Amino acid sequence: MTTKPKMPTAHITFHDFMSLPVIFYHTLGINPYESVTNKETSSRWLLAVFLFQVINLNITFVLEWCFVYISYKNSENFVESCMVMGYIVFVIVGELKMLTVWWQKSQLNELMIEMELIFPPSDPEKQRHYLVDRYLKRCRFFTKGFACLYLVLIVTYNLFVLVQFLIRRFVLHSPTAVMAMPYTSVSPWSLDSKLGFCLMYTLQAIAGYTCTAGHASSDILIYAVLIQAIMHYDYLSRELTGLQIQAGRVRDGYEQDLKILQQLIAYHNKLLGLTEVINKVFGLPLLLNFMASSLMVCFVGFQMTIGLSVDIICKLAVLLVAEMVQIYLICYFSDLLINASLSVSDAVYNMNWIEADKRFNKMLIIIAQRAQRPVCLRATVFLDISMQTMTMFLQMTYRFFCVIRTMYQ
Repeated sequence: MTTKPKMPTAHITFHDFMSLPVIFYHTLGINPYESVTNKETSSRWLLAVFLFQVINLNITFVLEWCFVYISYKNSENFVESCMVMGYIVFVIVGELKMLTVWWQKSQLNELMIEMELIFPPSDPEKQRHYLVDRYLKRCRFFTKGFACLYLVLIVTYNLFVLVQFLIRRFVLHSPTAVMAMPYTSVSPWSLDSKLGFCLMYTLQAIAGYTCTAGHASSDILIYAVLIQAIMHYDYLSRELTGLQIQAGRVRDGYEQDLKILQQLIAYHNKLLGLTEVINKVFGLPLLLNFMASSLMVCFVGFQMTIGLSVDIICKLAVLLVAEMVQIYLICYFSDLLINASLSVSDAVYNMNWIEADKRFNKMLIIIAQRAQRPVCLRATVFLDISMQTMTMFLQMTYRFFCVIRTMYQ
């Protein structure tokens, strides 16, 4: 009885890590980067989708801002204005994070090309040493989980008023059930007709998806890049720890040790350079994340403390959770990056350096000293991100919350 030969396992590629962010960007009409193996450029279709969504989003932004201005001028609808202000902040940041990809596309292209070039080769043994499969699973867990959270967020906000109307009309049989817009704003045309109402509802729903996808696509791109950077730092640490010293054992042992060490030093320098480029490319989106999330959590928290209905509170809770998770994950990944970069210094100490040549050991000291200065995510020049940043974020948010409560009272 013959058995079928086992099919070889497909090797993992760089694009397996980046597939979900690219899909999200394509729904926005953006081709985020060009890689070594994929030279796809933005087509006319992608450009048309991008222009339509950006124009529609800006129109929605202006209409919401007009509502806030009119409410402030007439000294009315304070609570509803706070809710709309939260939407406005969300729109501004979502659009800026999308446009950042356009402004820094050349730098993003260079970063992706460099990361693809140092990605582990297709050799199964080499990929096993890098533990690529483990890091890919971690990447998919976080990127898919975060993307699903933001999809739940946009579905909740786009369909909330529709579900609310259907329940009141057909379940509770309320004679006062009235259909409303998903987001409060002024309207450029009358909403009394079905056509005008449906058109306005559709445009608002599309605008809601555009800014939400703008947030999510930028963040999951950052997560995918950081997980790969952490993978490389961890691999470097394992290689240093497991380095077998040949000096004094074989002929030309010192030259062999020196050659391997030079390769590892060059690899370390490459990783340090890539980390700097990561901060240059994503520094502004990271800063926007912290500023916007602080305001959003503040506005949402204020609305949840003034006695709104249970269904509205549940709707706000989804947004609150999404914003908190967004900031937490950024701090979490930056903390992992800090620990991974510091582990290089520990690896130098833990390796079998006692048997090495003195000249070899002097080079190790230089590596260890450089690795003791940890690398982390930086929100431009204003903020070095770590788990301690989460505490600062909550403190700043609470201060904004107290200001709004005072204004309301």
